[in-house]
Amino acid sequence: MKLEQIVLEANIAAKLKDPKTIKMLGIAMRHDATLPKNKVAALGPRPDDQAIVKLWSDLLDSSLSSTDYGDVSADGKFDEWLTRLYTNGVVDFEDINGEGGDALGAWKALSIRGKLKEKDQDFNRFKNLRQIQAIIQNRDYSNELRRIKDAEVIEKHRREKKETTLIDDDRFLVTLPYNYGACYNFNNSAGFNASFCTGSSSGATWFGRYAPDGPIISIFDKQNPDDQNGKWQIHAPTGQMNNGNQTITYRQGDEKVAELFPGLLKRITQAMHTNAAEINANSKELTGGDGYDVDAAIADIKDKFPRSFNSGEEEKAPEPEVQHEPEPQAEPEAPAAPANDDNRPGTWRVTQTASGRGANIEGDSLEHVQQRVLQRYPDSTIADYTWERVPD
Repeated sequence: MKLEQIVLEANIAAKLKDPKTIKMLGIAMRHDATLPKNKVAALGPRPDDQAIVKLWSDLLDSSLSSTDYGDVSADGKFDEWLTRLYTNGVVDFEDINGEGGDALGAWKALSIRGKLKEKDQDFNRFKNLRQIQAIIQNRDYSNELRRIKDAEVIEKHRREKKETTLIDDDRFLVTLPYNYGACYNFNNSAGFNASFCTGSSSGATWFGRYAPDGPIISIFDKQNPDDQNGKWQIHAPTGQMNNGNQTITYRQGDEKVAELFPGLLKRITQAMHTNAAEINANSKELTGGDGYDVDAAIADIKDKFPRSFNSGEEEKAPEPEVQHEPEPQAEPEAPAAPANDDNRPGTWRVTQTASGRGANIEGDSLEHVQQRVLQRYPDSTIADYTWERVPD
């Protein structure tokens, strides 16, 4: 097989035909300590031209296919240009793989959108990566690149998201996510730019912390897309029902969802029941075993958010009053013992004994508040805090 044919099949650059260039490429690769050692070792002590070109093509494709601004691996002029820099000793593989791909991706993103000044549009004038990096770091381009990058990241997570759609009608889109991509997409795509930690830039860690304990539910109100109350996220195992900027607390969330979306939570649990088999199968990897117990998850939602779950039901008409003859007055009973404040809903001041830091936390009882704190900080114990009820 001729070298020209090998190069074409390897998709490195149609203009790379010179055997001398191939030889220089082989020498550069043997002396480049930044190349993946396992791939170089696989070439053997005396690799032929075909093996060298194939490896270089694969490395370039890998570096250029997943930049912050999309896939630019199909642009042959980048392959040829980078190969020339590499064989001339201007860059090593780390330069190309670490920053070169993103720099070229940024330049192309601006170029195809007509955002470059005329002098910056001429790619042939660039002699090295630093010149391109200097261009894209220019203040004139930074804001535009930020918008492009955000759109590319959102699109990437949109493609990779895994979720079950529970409701999708004229009013609501309700989903149950199985990965970080679905949460990131929910935070940042349509409507209000939400601040849920599971969809933030560090959200993969938070998603991995919450999702194994039970399903996360994401609610989007299509009629109020740009309002902070147009997006909600629910996680019953930790008692969280938060709006888009998380200004609503647990108890307020239950009341607010009941007010804004009467009957919605019951529809969501019915959809969970209908899709129970799919939810269970898709969550096995999250739980590391049997997947979500959907019936238990529904019971938890009913228990944690009773007002929103029972909202929307028609109130019964009051029974007519029946007049009764007055009964003889009984002897006054002794006053009932005061209710145990620890067993009724309220707010507790929780203070970490070691640091003195504290916070007010709402709950159905002192035990409920203690459970919420220990779920958040599993390495601590009840004895590590003081628990003082805040007067109603």
